[in-house]
Amino acid sequence: MKKRFKIAAVILCLFLVFRFVNPDIATNIKVQDCDSKYKKSVFGRDHEGYNYHNAKMDIATCLCEKYTATKDKKYATEIGKILNEFEAYENIKNEPVEDICRNADSVFIYWYYE
Repeated sequence: MKKRFKIAAVILCLFLVFRFVNPDIATNIKVQDCDSKYKKSVFGRDHEGYNYHNAKMDIATCLCEKYTATKDKKYATEIGKILNEFEAYENIKNEPVEDICRNADSVFIYWYYE
């Protein structure tokens, strides 16, 4: 019985130490030919925080560059998906992709600079 208690105590202590340290892990997002990395907490949710949003903005900017160069609708579709993901973009998501990409610097902005 004491042996089980010791093992449980060690596991609990390791969990608590790991929880307080809470290291970040890098996660890669890839859409079409564009990719970006962001850091998230081991115990955090996947789509939580500024890092995820900023990575998606990098991808959207990259997709706009590719769309502008090729006019391929697959890039426009992915840009639309990113706009739909963030409620703050309700007012522009129905604009033509050409206009969105022309103003990419002001549309796809970071929420927080790290």
